[in-house]
Amino acid sequence: MIDQKKKILFIINPISGGNNKIEIIKSIPKLLDKSIFDVSITHSKRAGHAAMIAKKAVDDNVDIVVAVGGDGSINEIGSQLVNTQTVLGIVPCGSGNGLARDLNIPLQYKNAIRLINNLKIKTIDVGVCNNQYFFSLTGVGFDAKVAYDFNRGKKRKFLGYIWAVLKDFFTTTDQYFDIESENEKISGKFFFVTIANCSQWGYNVKVAPNAKLNDGILSVIFCKKPSAFSIIPFGIKLLTGKIDRSKYILIKNVTNISISSKKNSFYHIDGDAKGYFRLINASILHDALKIVGK
Repeated sequence: MIDQKKKILFIINPISGGNNKIEIIKSIPKLLDKSIFDVSITHSKRAGHAAMIAKKAVDDNVDIVVAVGGDGSINEIGSQLVNTQTVLGIVPCGSGNGLARDLNIPLQYKNAIRLINNLKIKTIDVGVCNNQYFFSLTGVGFDAKVAYDFNRGKKRKFLGYIWAVLKDFFTTTDQYFDIESENEKISGKFFFVTIANCSQWGYNVKVAPNAKLNDGILSVIFCKKPSAFSIIPFGIKLLTGKIDRSKYILIKNVTNISISSKKNSFYHIDGDAKGYFRLINASILHDALKIVGK
């Protein structure tokens, strides 16, 4: 028994991952320790609504705000908690669930809810891209086009992701970018340039195998498009966490970076397509978000 119960708010995205959330809603009061938590549950109703709820929760001194959804929902909610005392919790219900996987948060919702009872709080870094926060990664080129097509597609989950990857792999070509960090300038054509705070895109597809969420560093992955004969070994390296060994990959560690393009190019933040860019600036905020971890 603790002296004062902690206020905890679950914000549920009813459409993330295409899943019905009724069973999750029923499970929350059953699985949470009632001696520790004073529980509230609400739903987001439209894009941006979860951010409004989370901001009010911070103003109301709610101790923990739990995102029940995918990486997009986590981004919307977590962005309101950066550099505050309010802790982010995660019940992963999205498609790729990249951040939850990187944090070893159980993908089975009952276990994810039970994990919150342990109240093991850790802090993670937060990326900033064009004044928007990201927790997993941001990127330009191929992965941004995949995000765009996946977000627009009718198929969700893994099949929708694979469809977008295959379609865009054969239709996307290397693009010319000018890139500048605190250490150097790089210019050239790249298939994608990914700026990673965590190790993966989702589905355990590790594009930055050595990236850590609490090291104060962004991993930047420069990729040239593999040749037709190299697609299979390249894919195997990507799926087995060994992409850094590919001759098509160069990885740099930075704290600040800018990417410019002479033509409109796609970019994404945490897997959500953000449209076109000519210039993006990204940086890292060390230990900026408190999170319930494992």
